[in-house]
Amino acid sequence: MITGLDHYKDKWNIVSDASIKPGLAAIDQALQELGNPQENKRFIHIAGTNGKGSTAAFIAAVLMKHGKSVGNFFSPAIEYVQDQVQFNREPATEEDFDATFEQLSKIQTPLTDFELLTAAAFLIFNRRKPDFVIVEAGMGGRFDSTNVIDPLISVIPSISLEHTNFLGGTIEEIAWHKAGIIKNGKPTAIGMLPEEAEKVICTTAEKMSSKISKSKDLFQGELKLKGKHQKANANLALTVTEIILQNQFDLSSAHSGLAEAVIPYRFEEVFPDVIFDGAHNEASVAALAETVRETYPGRDIHIVMGLLKDKDHEAILRKLETISDHFTFLEFENERALSAKILYSKSFSKIKTILNGYDILPVSSKNEVTIVTGSLYLLAILRKRNYSMFEHYRPD
Repeated sequence: MITGLDHYKDKWNIVSDASIKPGLAAIDQALQELGNPQENKRFIHIAGTNGKGSTAAFIAAVLMKHGKSVGNFFSPAIEYVQDQVQFNREPATEEDFDATFEQLSKIQTPLTDFELLTAAAFLIFNRRKPDFVIVEAGMGGRFDSTNVIDPLISVIPSISLEHTNFLGGTIEEIAWHKAGIIKNGKPTAIGMLPEEAEKVICTTAEKMSSKISKSKDLFQGELKLKGKHQKANANLALTVTEIILQNQFDLSSAHSGLAEAVIPYRFEEVFPDVIFDGAHNEASVAALAETVRETYPGRDIHIVMGLLKDKDHEAILRKLETISDHFTFLEFENERALSAKILYSKSFSKIKTILNGYDILPVSSKNEVTIVTGSLYLLAILRKRNYSMFEHYRPD
């Protein structure tokens, strides 16, 4: 579900399919009808299991510090569909979307919702004409609707098991999908990948005559985004921007940009001792747990969570149970949401309860830090409701 998309579909009498249909035939045909708005743009294409959004935010911040205008396309929305298409980190306007969906209403090719939004993003960037456009793959890479672009560079921050029903059940299979964004003769930058994934990526890059740059270090400067994984993402962003800016690259400006970069739902403190983090698979939850231990040693941790059905909920629970024995499981509105009753039944926690997203969350202890996690869609719903669940946490 793409929050707010139906508003524009209904307004412009557009029909699209909410299901996931990997493949490029439909989006290719639709873009031809639209005059190929994706052509002749300076794209940076990012695919990976975790770190796409943070790496994109770091790259955008560095480019903007160098005086460049930047477009971003990412998923899911922070609150509303316009959030997914940004210009200099500001959401596209309602006017942008109306003009774009008026164009989209005239095409004949049937599309899925995500293909429709991808086409809309390309039309908006074609109108706004930013210096660079950062595009995050929605799922996988090879058959994702974003993979119709010819990027300056392809970026793969991380690879771990995800969407196994679509991408396969092994790291190698998933890496093959991610490797699909590598383009002939164009450079590729990668983060710290598992050995079996890196082998697949490097083999593909060699076949495509793509020079691989490996970012293996952690950024040592100041960052607002917390955690070891963010230091890795920041260093990868340095690698990417140095490649694409070449002799215009200025290290001092780059460090300044990285220090200022922020992104919602990445260890974001929305109220004192209430953290929103979009960790939603085993690898990102492991990174979250490590960051919690580093940031809040000696503090009690309360996990508030909801998940989608396609996540390995038992593995995620086991990771989070290493930092907390107090869990609240949430029911939230999404056709893909996993029942909170299932999470409750699989949890080994000593203290656990189920709440509806409209309930008020009680404050248990002054020493307790609340971590809200599990699904970016859940976090977006809570933000859209103005955090009403956290009424007792509001600052005086």
